[in-house]
Amino acid sequence: MTKKNVVWWPAVKNPDHDDKFGGYEYFQYSRNTWEYWCKKNDVLFVPFETPVEKDLFRFRINWQKAIFLFDELKRMNIDYDQIALVDSSFMIRWDAPNFFELTDRRFTAWRDTDNMRWIHESIQGYEEIFKPHLIDLNNATGKTFDTTKYVNSGFMVFNEEHEDLFTSFKQFYYDNIDEFILLQDKKVKKGTEQTPMNYWLQVNGVDINTELPIAYKLTHLPRKDMFSYNWQLDEDKTPFFIKYGYNFSFNGIPKDHRNNVMKQTWDMIKDNYK
Repeated sequence: MTKKNVVWWPAVKNPDHDDKFGGYEYFQYSRNTWEYWCKKNDVLFVPFETPVEKDLFRFRINWQKAIFLFDELKRMNIDYDQIALVDSSFMIRWDAPNFFELTDRRFTAWRDTDNMRWIHESIQGYEEIFKPHLIDLNNATGKTFDTTKYVNSGFMVFNEEHEDLFTSFKQFYYDNIDEFILLQDKKVKKGTEQTPMNYWLQVNGVDINTELPIAYKLTHLPRKDMFSYNWQLDEDKTPFFIKYGYNFSFNGIPKDHRNNVMKQTWDMIKDNYK
């Protein structure tokens, strides 16, 4: 039986965050696009909707989506080829070319340069817990984290060769869970698993392909004025992100606005998914 590529799509509802997100209606708009795209490209769509660990404070969904991914695929007896971890804040265009064909079977992610201050402060904040591992890796030269290799963890593609990476990442989290909670809630306050994942990629010397075309990595749309359109073409008011993008993320906007913005987007493009 031929192994299929997999889209792993985390969408766990946390009732404690209903006020923060204004509900989780946006899950459906994201799902509509990914289910269609997967069927079109003979890719297996695998939603992650039931958490492995029920304590969603100690085990935030952003952590669970990564550290339990391979465990869950095994539990479901899914024989995969490549895996794309795709956050539920992404919508993929109906005619986006198959990005699995562009990975060269390497760990694939894109460089994250949208908010360099946030990234810098996050890297500095997590340095203490990871620096001993970087020093060991570099023969005690004291080499620190390479900011130029920082990637976004909301869209990553990998394969069976990277299972050990995620397994060890899971163990590292369990071994240091209280410290991680302290860092993300009290000291750093900059995201959850993204910067730790970046540190772990560098600790393990993972070769990362960051060459996906920019159309696959449209994030922070307001920052890039991607909600606008070409005013000189008054007959075509298609927003830039839909007209030129393949994979667009609704981050960088107030989280309680996400439902409304993604609904408006879906209403504009839904006829293309029939």
